[in-house]
Amino acid sequence: MSGAQSYWYNLSTQSVVQADERPSEDTIGPFATAEEAADSPAVLLEHARAWLESEESEPFRAMAEESGHDADYV
Repeated sequence: MSGAQSYWYNLSTQSVVQADERPSEDTIGPFATAEEAADSPAVLLEHARAWLESEESEPFRAMAEESGHDADYV
């Protein structure tokens, strides 16, 4: 996205930020549009849930169970 204006989602303020480069460590992105940036928390949560339900996450769930941390948040 070099040279183009980008949009970022600020996790601390829960708002969309427009900047050429990453404005702070609290931001995720870049995104092509403000709408994509605004929707990013829901998209990330969807991807995280899908990963947690996948076989790929099995070793990590097993480690969490062994250390006494339940995966009840799934």
